[in-house]
Amino acid sequence: METTKARKQGNAIVLTVPKSFNIKVGTVVKPRLTSEGIFYEFVDEDDFFDFDEEILQDLVDQGYQGQKLIEEFKAMKKKIPAAMDKLITQAAQAPTLTKAEAAKQIGL
Repeated sequence: METTKARKQGNAIVLTVPKSFNIKVGTVVKPRLTSEGIFYEFVDEDDFFDFDEEILQDLVDQGYQGQKLIEEFKAMKKKIPAAMDKLITQAAQAPTLTKAEAAKQIGL
């Protein structure tokens, strides 16, 4: 894995993305500081990481309504960063699969 060094540019600290990552100029990302380091999420029009509808549907299905629905929704939204950190940590610790192993695991 390549390493990069942080540098100062104006009033900001800049991290270089290796060319081998093939990230296009102008790509929008959202940085998050996790226990494992800095995690950059791609920001896309399809709102892949926006779980609002799923959270609300789940809470409505559980019978929440009115002010209690709003309170529970806010509480659930606050839990998302910790859950993402946990997923990132688990993925980093998971064994690497060969192409054949991955195909077998997902039923191809």
